[in-house]
Amino acid sequence: MATPPATSDSTEFPHLFSPLRVRGVELRNRLVFQPHFNALADVHGLPTPDLTAYLEERAWGGAGLIVDGSMATMYEGQMSRKYVAAWDERSVEQNRRTTDAVHAHGASIFAQLNHGGHTSLETPPPVLWAPTQMPEPSSTHTTKAMDATDLRRAVEGFAASARNLATAGYDGVELKIAHDGLLRSFASPFFNRRKDAYGGSFENRMRLPLECVAAVRENVPDEMAVGIRICLHEYTPFGYELDYGLRMAEHLEASGLVDYFNCDAGSFSSFWMEIPPAAVAQGFFRPLNQALKAQSDLPIVAFGRIKDAGLAEHMLASAEADLIGMARQLIADPETPRKLLEGRANEVRACIACNDGCLHAVAQEKPIRCVQNPAAGQELLYSERLLVRASEPRSVVVVGGGPAGLKVAEIAARRGHRVSLFERETHLGGQVKLGSRQPHHEEFAEVVHYLEAAVRRLGVEIWTGAEVDAEGVLDLEPDVVIVATGSQPNLPTAHRQGATDPDAGTIARERGLTIGPETPGLELPCVYSTDEVLAGATLPGTDVLVVDDQGHWEAAGTAEFLAAAGHRVTIVTTRSTVASELEGTNLAMFLQRVGKAQITLRPLTALRAVEPGRALLVDAVTGEESWLVVDAVVPVSWRRSRDDLYYRLHELVLESGSTIQLERVGDAAAARMVQTVLLEAHQIATAL
Repeated sequence: MATPPATSDSTEFPHLFSPLRVRGVELRNRLVFQPHFNALADVHGLPTPDLTAYLEERAWGGAGLIVDGSMATMYEGQMSRKYVAAWDERSVEQNRRTTDAVHAHGASIFAQLNHGGHTSLETPPPVLWAPTQMPEPSSTHTTKAMDATDLRRAVEGFAASARNLATAGYDGVELKIAHDGLLRSFASPFFNRRKDAYGGSFENRMRLPLECVAAVRENVPDEMAVGIRICLHEYTPFGYELDYGLRMAEHLEASGLVDYFNCDAGSFSSFWMEIPPAAVAQGFFRPLNQALKAQSDLPIVAFGRIKDAGLAEHMLASAEADLIGMARQLIADPETPRKLLEGRANEVRACIACNDGCLHAVAQEKPIRCVQNPAAGQELLYSERLLVRASEPRSVVVVGGGPAGLKVAEIAARRGHRVSLFERETHLGGQVKLGSRQPHHEEFAEVVHYLEAAVRRLGVEIWTGAEVDAEGVLDLEPDVVIVATGSQPNLPTAHRQGATDPDAGTIARERGLTIGPETPGLELPCVYSTDEVLAGATLPGTDVLVVDDQGHWEAAGTAEFLAAAGHRVTIVTTRSTVASELEGTNLAMFLQRVGKAQITLRPLTALRAVEPGRALLVDAVTGEESWLVVDAVVPVSWRRSRDDLYYRLHELVLESGSTIQLERVGDAAAARMVQTVLLEAHQIATAL
């Protein structure tokens, strides 16, 4: 049995690490791992060992309360087949393993119950239930207006699920009257247009939520806590605002059935406010937390991009809330509470609010992942608790100080290997360092900050401004060489950035994208890569064309970077949407910002050629050509691996018959997303 982190009166965060009683449950501290969909159940809705390990990891890391989310109360309310079927008695056995595992680390565990109602993900139920027959505005699915039998079955689903959760050993149950789900839609004046006892007046709209709360309370032991995840503001033109959300909370509290409130906001029609990306400031929702705390006598869980321990401590000290909810921060670093308690706040791995690994994955019903934490959702394989020191420490040389090189150096050093890292630039960070210069991407630098601090703390020998060749690497007589030299733009301009091959990227493309080295004019001085732009190149004139051949932040973020510098920017893409590969919350907010910036979007448009002062465009549908007056062009296409060093090393190792282990990692193997290359680096380092 693991030794749980103790509570402490001497910590620099005394409020965070003070206990709190919620009904009959003593929480060891004020940090709450918030409920969320993680897609770790199987396709039948049964919990899995992966789900147990995922939640256990956060208990081991020191959270006071784990709230197990993604639990459906009936088949018709299962937003995804990977929502846990809490109503099904077959879920009890594995759920019991989960509660036992969490309790073994000294944490408490609640479960959140939800009926999806009119909202669903990729695989909806056969019919979506709603108070009134109308689709959720962000959805294409119509709904069934619930009749008396449906209403009765909905209440019974909450009751049966609560009984199963009590049997499985949960300490509390939370009902979701929040962004997605049936109960919020019944409470909402916009969605509930019924004329019977379940609609019309405020009291009637609250009838079904209260009946479900009562059913849960009646079917769990008296010592179990019953709480509400409550949407205080829908953030839509047609939705309710804070005053109505507070009225809902007051009505629920007056029932005497509720032991705490867990704050929330947003809806599927404003999904970017449900799980806000980095463009939304940390602590943005504090006024909502404060308003509910001011009127309620119940414990309040604060929410909303809270990742900074200092902010969390201040919120508790100033009585803005009683508990601090953290979902993504504890996904990124399960040990956040333990590190804070032990005086290691500088070692916390911060959430960057990119939503790429967590929200983007689960929205497609894929298991949860995290850019910052390769082990997220894969704890049984990659938990840092599984790292063991190498039986025979080896000498490891890493060439390249981007995220992949830093990650492989970190894990190798933690396993006891002697690691030296060489980076040709005068700073570490690679493409991530450049990307963090884009507006709303500043937090992406946290990837590098954490890794650089970690490798220095672990004693990795770091050489910056040191470009090494194959012969020089072999002269060091290492046991292992890991090449992490990154990638470069696949453009004729690549030689301006120090590429060893002036003709970099002359490989013909087969995907039919619009730009490549063969596109006439890309060798002109008015053509710049994103690397050059973000590194501070001064572009001529005012009008800039960005060609989005990739659909991600490299084009979209660079366009915003240029607009912020005063340029008028046009983005063209052959796709139906600019930045089409962005995660949904980021895409929505990018498109909102574009309307306020000097950025023009031209989808279904290809670049045919570049000439001084103008670019030839072609309509991807009609084939019609037109000239656009521009002063500079920034093409964004696929990137080519900088792999010359790897192949030269490979050649020399073969020639000499050396036993040196040679690996390449990250973009040096193939240019990919940060999340993918960090996992790859972790895998390589753990296998050394």
